[in-house]
Amino acid sequence: MKGSEVICLLVLFAVASTTENIGFLDHIDYVSISDTAVTLLCPMEDGKVDPNNLNNTEFTSYTDQNNGLHFCNRGSEKFYFYTKLKVCKGCVEMGTGLVLTMMIGDILLTAGVILIVYVCAKRKAAPAPPQRAANPRQANAPLPPNPDYQRLNPATRSKDIYAEAKRPY
Repeated sequence: MKGSEVICLLVLFAVASTTENIGFLDHIDYVSISDTAVTLLCPMEDGKVDPNNLNNTEFTSYTDQNNGLHFCNRGSEKFYFYTKLKVCKGCVEMGTGLVLTMMIGDILLTAGVILIVYVCAKRKAAPAPPQRAANPRQANAPLPPNPDYQRLNPATRSKDIYAEAKRPY
């Protein structure tokens, strides 16, 4: 990558990280989840929520059968909540920061192991053994006759049963 491309990429990441929460600064959580307890908070006239409001709906042991449409009344207004939640006892919600930290940590740990293996393998590598001189014969040249053996003479060969290979015709 060229220098200008890297700078452009860094600017894009910086802009994306700063605009992530724009518009959500006044975000109010109307659903509160803690272990298996779920509370649906009904908004008041000013849009705020009050955990002690009598119109709030609370499930102390939420299950999959509680999924669906719920509502709360504020005077003549009805506020609807559609829930489809999976809750469990002792579960921890993992935020984006925790997941990114785990991923980056895993990548750094893997890179460290690769670096250690590379350094150790490079240190212990022995010099290459000397290579033999190339064969002076050509690759497809016929084999020279061996002076230790002579060709079989068919007249002097044994005529026993297993002395010759029989080929089916």
